[in-house]
Amino acid sequence: MAKMTRIEALKVIDAEFASDPLVITCGATAREFASFSRRPTHLPLLDSMGLTTPVGLGIALGYTGNVGVVDGDGSLLMGFSILPTLAAYGPKNLTVIVLDNGQHASADLFESQAMHVNIAGAAKGLGIETYECETGDDLKSNIARSKNSNSVTVIFVKILQGNTPGIPFFLADPAQLGANFADALKSK
Repeated sequence: MAKMTRIEALKVIDAEFASDPLVITCGATAREFASFSRRPTHLPLLDSMGLTTPVGLGIALGYTGNVGVVDGDGSLLMGFSILPTLAAYGPKNLTVIVLDNGQHASADLFESQAMHVNIAGAAKGLGIETYECETGDDLKSNIARSKNSNSVTVIFVKILQGNTPGIPFFLADPAQLGANFADALKSK
C-alpha cells in the first residue's frame, strides 16, 4: 500500500480518538483537521509550533483516560527536548502520533530535518515505546496497541508531502477553543 495523505491519516486518528482528548498541531494540520471534524474534546493549537506534545503530556498527567496528540515532524523537532521528558514521565495514557512528511508544510513546504535524521530512532533510543507505519490499517492497529499499552507511545506515520488543496484558513479564537476543550473534559 502507498503512503497516505495527511488528511487521510487525520481521518483515521479522528475516528480512533472520537471521544478522547486529542491535541492537534498548528498550521496545515489544524486546518485540514478542522475541515472535516470539530469536536469539543479536540484541541487544535494555533500558532504554537513545538508545543503540541508538551501540552498533550500535561493533559495526560492530569487526566485518567486516553489522551492523543497529533504532531508533525517539524513541530516535534522544534521542541525535541520533549522526547526525554516523555521518557522520564511516561504517562501510560498518552499516544503521540507524529505525521512525518519531511517538510514544514505550512512554511512553503520547506524541508525539515526529518529528511536527514531518524526521529523514531531517537525515541526508541530513549526507551519510548515507538511504532512506525505508512498505512491507515497499520495506524489504526498501532493506536489500538498504544491505548492498551503500559507506557507512553509514539507512533511515527510516514505520509505523502504537500497539503490538501482548497482547505480554508482555520480562524477560530484560541481562547474559546481552550475553554470549550476544558469544559468538555470536565463533563467526562
